[in-house]
Amino acid sequence: MTHSLLQLLCDRYAFDATPRFDDLGVYHVPFESMGADLSVETRLREGVLRGERIALIAESGCGKSSAISHVLGPTAEGVYPIIVPVHSLMERAVSAETVADMVMAQLASDPQTAQVAELAAAGASGTQREVTQSAKRFRRLGAQAPAGVLRGELSQEIARQVTTSQQIPFPEKVEVISQCLVPMHEVSLMPVIIFDDTDRWSASGEEGIVEGFFGQAIRWLTDLHTAVVVATHSRYLEAPQHGGTLLRFLDSRVRLPRLPSAHQLARILTERVHVHLENADAWNDPLPALEEVVTESAIHALFEQCTNGVSLRRIIQVAHIALAEATDAGAEVMTEHHIVAASQA
Repeated sequence: MTHSLLQLLCDRYAFDATPRFDDLGVYHVPFESMGADLSVETRLREGVLRGERIALIAESGCGKSSAISHVLGPTAEGVYPIIVPVHSLMERAVSAETVADMVMAQLASDPQTAQVAELAAAGASGTQREVTQSAKRFRRLGAQAPAGVLRGELSQEIARQVTTSQQIPFPEKVEVISQCLVPMHEVSLMPVIIFDDTDRWSASGEEGIVEGFFGQAIRWLTDLHTAVVVATHSRYLEAPQHGGTLLRFLDSRVRLPRLPSAHQLARILTERVHVHLENADAWNDPLPALEEVVTESAIHALFEQCTNGVSLRRIIQVAHIALAEATDAGAEVMTEHHIVAASQA
């Protein structure tokens, strides 16, 4: 029976190191539940609701995206997340005009925008939960955007700004975005513009992108009535060329800690196991203890890599490789041997 459990978890890719953004929040084990002095998620949420501009700081693969998805993802209430992918822009990410274009494109394509604008136009009151639940439904099921767009003239202006070949003045772009945020506030939602992939500018020669994005491209956001969250690699703050001024347009800092113990790593793995079994039609038994999936010595072998500087994302990846190897070998539980072999693969 235990081998069948391993096989099921392997087939369901339980230890997926790079899940979709919306799924990250489901897997997330709050940092602040790992220690009394780690108020990460509460600080992030409260800061966003106050409209702060926040740098979420950690090394790559240490949980920034997971924390953002948990606090601001599809299950969040009272906020309107606008997730702007900027990594693919590379050197164009230093341009405020280009970043503004991407923000407008996200607003134009998000199915939630139409619903919020329609409710605000109707003078809806007490509908905050209805708006967020509707938004959750569309995001969770991956449905097509519902019919309808932003209120007439504003919708047409966004379309013109995004598709025109003419050079639109930058102040005009900012004004369009500002107007898009108004109906969100009218239904008691705090808009939050999220840049979750800036920590990938780590290759040699990309230092200028980091400086340009943080120093110029997001400066205009300080004039908007919106919260901002920027996932920031801790290495950026240590670079001497930035002179300690990299975050001058972000007014709050939230630092993510590394995992404090093997016990907390076990909690993360347990959450992965239980989430996948709870949603598996083939599993009708009580949820197992983690020891039925991976031995205690194997967990400590995984955590030892954390203490050697390996990221949590890589730890999860090693666990997946070990799970596949144990399953292929017909084992009934993942052992330290499987972890060591997977870490060397």
